[in-house]
Amino acid sequence: MAKPLEGRLKAMAEKAKKRSEVAEQQDSVQPACDERNLAYGVQVSEDEIAFRFSPVLPSHGDDRRAMANAILRSSLFGVVEKGKRKYEKKVHKITIQGLSLSVTGEQLDQSDLDVFLECLHRHQGQTLGTKVRFTAGSFLRAINRDVGKANYLWLNDVLARLSLYGIELGDGQRFYLGTLLNEMYRDENSKEYVITVNPKFSVFFADGLWTGLDTKERQSLKGKALALWLHGFYSTHEKPFPYKVETLKGMCGSVTVTKEFRRTLKKAMFDVSTITGWTCNIDPKTDLVHVVKTKAVRHE
Repeated sequence: MAKPLEGRLKAMAEKAKKRSEVAEQQDSVQPACDERNLAYGVQVSEDEIAFRFSPVLPSHGDDRRAMANAILRSSLFGVVEKGKRKYEKKVHKITIQGLSLSVTGEQLDQSDLDVFLECLHRHQGQTLGTKVRFTAGSFLRAINRDVGKANYLWLNDVLARLSLYGIELGDGQRFYLGTLLNEMYRDENSKEYVITVNPKFSVFFADGLWTGLDTKERQSLKGKALALWLHGFYSTHEKPFPYKVETLKGMCGSVTVTKEFRRTLKKAMFDVSTITGWTCNIDPKTDLVHVVKTKAVRHE
């Protein structure tokens, strides 16, 4: 058992003992059952301990997919031109102020994000680190993909990419170093995939630092990489700040020239506005992008 856990159990036992002494003296209420067990040396199983202290992702309903704001406010799942995916080694990604992100692995795009969102969703109600099983067909249907050989191969490639992709993510208070999928393999007997997510990843879901992305809205933007990135990015803002076009270009990972990006951005903003009802425009004088939201997607 790890020392931090031993310390917590010891503290709980000491607290329970004190409560017990007070109860005997004042004939008051007895300590809680689990605390009494610890205080009086009753064996507590490691599985029970693991369940108590292992993190569980927040509940968000079936019409949304939860993602940490720190992920959506960067180019981790960026805009990658088809056929131009690169391998990156300890590359520092542009993020909003206050975040730091370094990555190693094959570039990830918005279709990879669809898969990762569903992987996390399948952990809902279970502690991270629990093995989650699914068939390729059920998973593809869940993310609105056709079921067939081509997409079976595609899904296998994405899951492998997520399991090999390493990130170093920090916000000044929290830090995570590890892969996006902690484990991924296929059970050849049941033909099911088995995945796990590192429990430590949940630190970026704490304190409401996550957003429930509207599934229908994302599906309506399918195939529109920049629009999908904008939708994720601005979903993390209740009242979005104005950002320079050049800043958004860097944060989404686009490598096109700014003039071309601005033209693509206008089209993507129109697509997002049509789906969400948000008002989106670029100030021609300042080159600042303004987004006014008529409804909040961000978790509160």
